[in-house]
Amino acid sequence: MFSLRWKLGGALLLVVLVSVGVMAYLTNRNTEAQFQQYLQGGGMMYTQRLSDNLERYYTQNKSWAGVQEILDASLRSTNERLVLADSSGKIVGDTSNEWLGKSSGELKLNNGIAITSSGQNAGTLYSYFSGTAPGRGYMGGMGMMGTSPTTIVNPESDFLSRVNSYLWLAGLIAAAIALILGILLTRQITRPVHALNLGAQHISQGDLAYRVKAYSGDELGRLARSFNAMAASLDSSEQSRRRLVSDVAHELRTPLTIIEGTADGIIDGVFPPDREHLNVIKEQTAALTRLVTDLREISMAESGQLKLDYAPTDIVSLLKHKLSQFEVVAKSKNIQLKLDTPSAIPEISIDSRRIEQVVANLLANAIRHTSGGNITVSVKMIPSDTTHGVLKPSLLVSVADTGEGIAPEHLPHLFERFYRVESSRSRGEGGAGLGLAIVKQLVQAHGGEVWVESRTGKGSTFFFTLPAGNKLG
Repeated sequence: MFSLRWKLGGALLLVVLVSVGVMAYLTNRNTEAQFQQYLQGGGMMYTQRLSDNLERYYTQNKSWAGVQEILDASLRSTNERLVLADSSGKIVGDTSNEWLGKSSGELKLNNGIAITSSGQNAGTLYSYFSGTAPGRGYMGGMGMMGTSPTTIVNPESDFLSRVNSYLWLAGLIAAAIALILGILLTRQITRPVHALNLGAQHISQGDLAYRVKAYSGDELGRLARSFNAMAASLDSSEQSRRRLVSDVAHELRTPLTIIEGTADGIIDGVFPPDREHLNVIKEQTAALTRLVTDLREISMAESGQLKLDYAPTDIVSLLKHKLSQFEVVAKSKNIQLKLDTPSAIPEISIDSRRIEQVVANLLANAIRHTSGGNITVSVKMIPSDTTHGVLKPSLLVSVADTGEGIAPEHLPHLFERFYRVESSRSRGEGGAGLGLAIVKQLVQAHGGEVWVESRTGKGSTFFFTLPAGNKLG
């Protein structure tokens, strides 16, 4: 099978060759027809003038004596022949000096032009070019007699031959130029296709970091950029998958090691099978259960399969209830919890259990990174916030703390699964690193947005919105 380059180049060359061939053929036919008309018109004028001159000559001299000089002087080319016969058919003039004195009937000459004088036939003029066909001035008798006075090329044929030669030469030059341009143009087309094919081979072999070069801004260039975007997405997904596998393996390893070690100790008699050691196993089992549950919820939310039980909810009462649940933990770290809310916030339709989980995760996160400060939960209605993708009226909830804050380079990654700010969020201090990822997925499942603002050493504020389109009453 031929490559795309050869197919495109061959198609372009074939189009050029056919176009040039048709042009040459039609031009040749038209040139020949026009040239024949020109010759016929010129020949008729020439023979008419010559016959008029011969008629005047005969009228003045009453004979054809000396007419040979007039015929010789009237020749237009070296391959033209003029023959004049008198009224009796006797040849009295021949520019080839071959038939003088012979009879036109004997020579079987035809297609002559009658010369008259005072209404009487004075003679007949014959004119032809050697090699022309009968009816175009060719004297048929010559073919029958087997004589050919000259082999000089007919100027008509010579002219047409040169025209044809020039046309074919021009066609060959055009074809050569078309071939060169076709190779260049097809290379411009096939080069990005070849690059995409090579890129697809790299991607299929697992080289997800490979990128193709976009050579132009046309459709192929846009295809190359789309290919690179796809490769980048695949690379990012693959890296996320590897991190997820690594993080899950790490999170599972610790509780499983504790469970296995405790169970082995009890079996080997190292540990007594008392409540204390059984509680260790139960706590680690519960940690594994929470990890699996969190991963399942995130997975379902990302795939759009998380079912939400919407119901009219007083968001202010929900926030007060969650703050009361964290009051004891907050006091143990000398943290004061506050609720800042307008006097009238309308009910909205939400899955209250999921939103409680969102608020609980944000409060737990704030308490974990605050010591001896304040945590303020606020709620208000906003018309929109295009900066954060909120395009319609929504309920805005924020959880602000006066803790250690977060460095700017970590902010874009806070809502990723298993992401931790290692300097302050060690695995011993926090959970599995899924809390904020769950917050993002649950909020987005409600049609809202979530983001964070923070200054190192000044504290952090987490925001999430719930569309007011779910507002009731």
